[in-house]
Amino acid sequence: MQQTLSRRQLLGGVAGGAVAMTAGCQSIGAETGGGSKTVALSQSLTSGDWSMYGGAAPYYSPMHETLTASSHNFSEIEPWLATEWETVDDTTWEFRLRDDVTFHNGEDFTADAVAQSLSALLADRPLGWAKVTDESFTALDDRTLQIETVARFGALAGTLSHPLFGIQHPSSYERPIGTGPFEAEAVDADSPLETVRFRDYWGDEPQLEELTFEGISDPTTRSTSLQSGDIDASFEIPRQDYELLSANEDIQVRTKREPRAGSAMVNLYNSPTDDADLRRALNYAVDQQAIVESILSGIGAPAKGPYPPMIPWSAHDDLPAYGPNLERARELVEQSAYDGEDVALHVSSDTPHMQLIATRMQERFAEIGVSSTVRQFGRGSFYTTEQKANSNLTLIELGSINGAADYLVRLQFHSEGGDNAALHESEGTGLYNLGPDVDDLIETGDRALDEETKHEAYREVQQRVMEEGVLVPIYYKEYVFGQRANTTGPQMHAVPHMTRWTEFANE
Repeated sequence: MQQTLSRRQLLGGVAGGAVAMTAGCQSIGAETGGGSKTVALSQSLTSGDWSMYGGAAPYYSPMHETLTASSHNFSEIEPWLATEWETVDDTTWEFRLRDDVTFHNGEDFTADAVAQSLSALLADRPLGWAKVTDESFTALDDRTLQIETVARFGALAGTLSHPLFGIQHPSSYERPIGTGPFEAEAVDADSPLETVRFRDYWGDEPQLEELTFEGISDPTTRSTSLQSGDIDASFEIPRQDYELLSANEDIQVRTKREPRAGSAMVNLYNSPTDDADLRRALNYAVDQQAIVESILSGIGAPAKGPYPPMIPWSAHDDLPAYGPNLERARELVEQSAYDGEDVALHVSSDTPHMQLIATRMQERFAEIGVSSTVRQFGRGSFYTTEQKANSNLTLIELGSINGAADYLVRLQFHSEGGDNAALHESEGTGLYNLGPDVDDLIETGDRALDEETKHEAYREVQQRVMEEGVLVPIYYKEYVFGQRANTTGPQMHAVPHMTRWTEFANE
């Protein structure tokens, strides 16, 4: 049995000054079947600089674990390596740690090891959105970790479920030394990452003896490799292959909704999209349902706002749908100051489905008398071009991979958020920031230690954003996971990076 501490229980209790501590326990001793399997990812776990984790990315990895975890449906923050937590004052938290955990090198899991690990991570890789620094972590005793945030920050427990906060033993960074159900003796940057069952794992014993992660960047190759049996499972199978694979008796294919959305972000400070009536007209013109059905093969859902309803503070249910309504869109174009100027749609050349969506939007804009041009940019220049304020609409896919998605609001809509800060500082403008009132709402939500205050503030932000046409919502994402029919598990997680591999097994 595993007890969980819900977001409502946690944050509601904090508002009262203290949280009743809730213990978590994990069943152990499941029978194991052994064997080995290979999972394909879109990127190798050993590519990039992951020296703080012994050379292996903590994403998808069964080697490193975090103090807290996001539940499979993204609705709650659960205990994981920490069993309970409470606030001491506005910026001080205490986390109680499990007492039955062992690192892969055989050493005990202690608060001092966690403090050293997280301090080293923050010194090497500052994470401003997390509101902690390398001086934030102190071991009060073997089982109690104190964390000082740099500001009042109610989302700390959820933020610590981000894979980047996976705990690496601080004695050595020569190889991954975590506490997870699988371990690796060595990491070769040019080879698939091979892991083996960790015999002293504190939780459910892994079913497999060996588990290998192979990076395959081309989605079509991942699909054909699954069909041929060269791999046993794969994330991000192309949507258009879903029906084909579903008809193959040797394959199982499943989909799962993510806390992730596709949107066209609308530049508020570049003509002609600096006109609110024109922005609303563009919203009325887009047919999200048709896009999901025809371009996304029916996998996903039409979006009404910037955040899917699975994010607890999403305003999805309260937001009005704009349309589609071409007649109303034409009325708004007439009402606006639009004089025939070209609207630039920026899209990355790395996202073919976004290119198709941009073309579909261009066709709809033409039907309401708005001229537009689709411009493609490579990965290196896509965001640089956006930050130079040359865009009108920039098509992006954005979501959260930790249990607290708060940073998305600040990133996108606060004047000092990552999308707006440079232009706001240099020219007093930005891209998607509506001004001081919305900034104040975001800061209220960011600082709130109680759930109700945060949700109310963030939902008001979403209402303002949609009323002003700051973005055109397109879809809420579902990812496609395929596996050989002779395998069982894993339970699909809303955040695929957080998949737990203990139940992945031979049938």
